[in-house]
Amino acid sequence: MIGRRRRVRFRTGAPYLVPFLAAAVAAAGAWFWRAEILSAGSSATLQSPETQVRKALAAQGRAHLEDVYGWKAGGTLELVPVRYSDVVPDVEGGRATVVALLDAEGKAVWRDQAAMVSYVGRERFHMKPCKIALWCAEGDQFARLRSVLRTLFRRLDAVHGGDAAAVASLAAPDYRDGQTDREALQARLKSELAAPRPGVRVLGWQIRVDRDSAEVGEDYEDPDVRHQGGGRGAFRARYRLERRGERWLFASGL
Repeated sequence: MIGRRRRVRFRTGAPYLVPFLAAAVAAAGAWFWRAEILSAGSSATLQSPETQVRKALAAQGRAHLEDVYGWKAGGTLELVPVRYSDVVPDVEGGRATVVALLDAEGKAVWRDQAAMVSYVGRERFHMKPCKIALWCAEGDQFARLRSVLRTLFRRLDAVHGGDAAAVASLAAPDYRDGQTDREALQARLKSELAAPRPGVRVLGWQIRVDRDSAEVGEDYEDPDVRHQGGGRGAFRARYRLERRGERWLFASGL
């Protein structure tokens, strides 16, 4: 009876021994690697704010922009991937002012239209401390891209409505494209946009911004215009824009 009771106790007690041994092994491992664990947890906070900002941006591979159409009328822009380079942060008073070169690709969707967008541009934006990433953007890191896109949207809207005056209002006062100045542009637009052209659809924009100037490639379809060979299909335009005050205006290409 005594030997039998011992066997029963051994069989019923053994399952409880396994988690006890696992906990003991885990505790021993944590003690052995305690220095590495502590240093890993504190290394991020020991880094300079400038280094933290650079690492936070390096971890941001995508971006979602709301209301890219403007005037609170909606439109979204999904950018994947997003790359930040030449990052220069200036941290003062718990806030970082950052200048960086952005390289991104994505898709803009507004109303019943969509277009692919690629972007390279130097932006100036702000970041603030946050818990998870340590530094989080305040939402203005694509300000130049937004402004250029809204000028492109306004031009497209005017073309759809056959509004030559609205397109001309987007041209800089010193507009020049070859022999065409702003006055000649207005005369040509009146002829070309004598009627609305709702069939024009943009397929993609390739945007490059350098300080206060921008180069834009535009791929579009226009069912009302034929190629020289007689066929219909896609066209390509190239625009140059310049920032004048708070606005981006077309300097050439219209």
